[in-house]
Amino acid sequence: MEIDLLTRRQKQGLLIFMDIGIFAVALWLAFALRIGAPDFDSTYFWMLGTIIFARIPAFINLGLYRSFLRYPNERLMLVAAQGLGVSMLVIGMVLYLLDLKGEPRSILFIEPFISFIGVVLSRQTFGQFIFRRASRLRYENVLIYGAGAAGIQMAQSIKVMEGLRVVGFVDDEASKWGMFAAGLEVFPPSKMARLKEKYQIKRVLIAAPSAASTQLKKMVYNLRKSGLEYGQMPDFVDIVRGKVRVEDLFNVQVNDLLGRDIVDPNRELLIKNNSGSVIMVTGAGGSIGSELCRQISTCEPKRLILVDVSEFALYKIDQELKEMFSQVEIIPILGSVLDEARMISVMKEYRVQVVYHAAAYKHVPLVEQNPIEGVKNNVLGTYFTARAAAKTSVSRFVLISTDKAVRPTNVMGASKRMAELVMNLVGHQSLSLEAVNGVLPIPTSFCAVRFGNVLNSAGSVVPLFRQQISEGGPLTVTHKEVSRYFMTIPEASQLVIQAGALSSGGEVFLLDMGEPIRIYDLAQKMIELSQREGRANVEIKITGLRPGEKLYEELLIDPKTSQATPHEKIYKSVEPQHNPKELAEALAEIEKSLDERSTQDIFKVLERVVEGFRTTA
Repeated sequence: MEIDLLTRRQKQGLLIFMDIGIFAVALWLAFALRIGAPDFDSTYFWMLGTIIFARIPAFINLGLYRSFLRYPNERLMLVAAQGLGVSMLVIGMVLYLLDLKGEPRSILFIEPFISFIGVVLSRQTFGQFIFRRASRLRYENVLIYGAGAAGIQMAQSIKVMEGLRVVGFVDDEASKWGMFAAGLEVFPPSKMARLKEKYQIKRVLIAAPSAASTQLKKMVYNLRKSGLEYGQMPDFVDIVRGKVRVEDLFNVQVNDLLGRDIVDPNRELLIKNNSGSVIMVTGAGGSIGSELCRQISTCEPKRLILVDVSEFALYKIDQELKEMFSQVEIIPILGSVLDEARMISVMKEYRVQVVYHAAAYKHVPLVEQNPIEGVKNNVLGTYFTARAAAKTSVSRFVLISTDKAVRPTNVMGASKRMAELVMNLVGHQSLSLEAVNGVLPIPTSFCAVRFGNVLNSAGSVVPLFRQQISEGGPLTVTHKEVSRYFMTIPEASQLVIQAGALSSGGEVFLLDMGEPIRIYDLAQKMIELSQREGRANVEIKITGLRPGEKLYEELLIDPKTSQATPHEKIYKSVEPQHNPKELAEALAEIEKSLDERSTQDIFKVLERVVEGFRTTA
């Protein structure tokens, strides 16, 4: 029988017949416990009839047959106890008037106790049956992060929504773990991965309206670490009035846009060079740099040095990390990678062992309009920081590069390819460094990591499209055939860390990012995922290619050089290098041209050295 297809009155009738059966069994057990198994004589049926006559109306008036089958909770027990209490008085009076001789009065107390257990358990059993069946058929299971008043209210409110089922709570407060709220168990964040598998959960609702920003970031971090999407608590009035739909609770998630499975990291590679080590991250306040810092902090380094030229960005990531990872020594350094003396001083003072170089100007149109600053920061900043690492015997130096460095058509890509070359030049030069006080410096291992486009990073296409959708459109796409490789911020950061562990020196590492995605298709998918009831379709507007932009990107200068690594989704390549002497001369020319602010001379050097780069300027 399909219970969900029954009418309301049919369901109430079913519950009444079920309760009558419970009363009959409870009365028989009460007799059996008191005087032995009873005969089904007139006394038994008189007593059962009196119980039904008194108790069913009491239950009806108290509302026991309204909604407790689907949503059993604490109120069920209260109403059942009240109904049994009232009916006990009536039954006692009737039996007294009937003056039934020889029947133990204690049955009047034993039977209601058994009936109470039967009524509550029957609701719980049927409630769980319907819950599980509905969840399988048309409901999505979710967790609520936050077992406070707001979370409990949210759990109760979601019961009136179609499409969602709350299966439990998650809370950071240890005193709540194992307890029940709104009939649902409260779990620690460490259990989320197991709950995700058990209940096939994809998304979590955060219910912490009074939480500090750092606490919210920690909650989001826990969710992302478990591979779960999340949404914020909606307005309860809107839920009750039916104004909130399931898709309204969650933002468009970048995982929905990727078109492939997330690449899982190798935990051993993540901790290999970071656990117990002194780590420096340049550009620590940026999208990639800040996520790098979070990922590294989970590996429990001895010390984490944050370097950034932006005071505000450095302050934000410093405060966040100190709140989230109190066991890690965090040291913020306000300074520029163009200041080699400062970099040497920091690396010496704190005995840095690994450097992740994320400091760079990355926005193609901005660097195209400001080529001198872009080349200075990306090329010289890398050269000075890499040279500082070599001079202070840093063990490993990992440069964050880009797929735009392969046969670039823009200044940003050319500057990043030049950064790769000068980094390897430093590696070559470090082998001939002179001894200091009779001690030769330990050679530094240098490698680079090339990213595709990073979804949801600052200034990237996803936040832009999200803003344009919220404003009603149109979404702006430069060309219908433009395609890019994409990866998530955690994937990009984990790739950097794992590359450092895999490197033996001189390699370029890249992630298997599947097939490139057309930006036009990405825009269409974001519109589809962001549709709201009553909102008109958002248009897509083609604006034309920007200066320096090409239709597609490449990952390797020579694909034949690609090699496998111990991680099945990470590849490496040892690409041909320029003559060190010629490269050193080209670098000197760039330094001179930057001092003279001669854009033309800078372009000439880049065209000569960087394969595929040409400029019309």
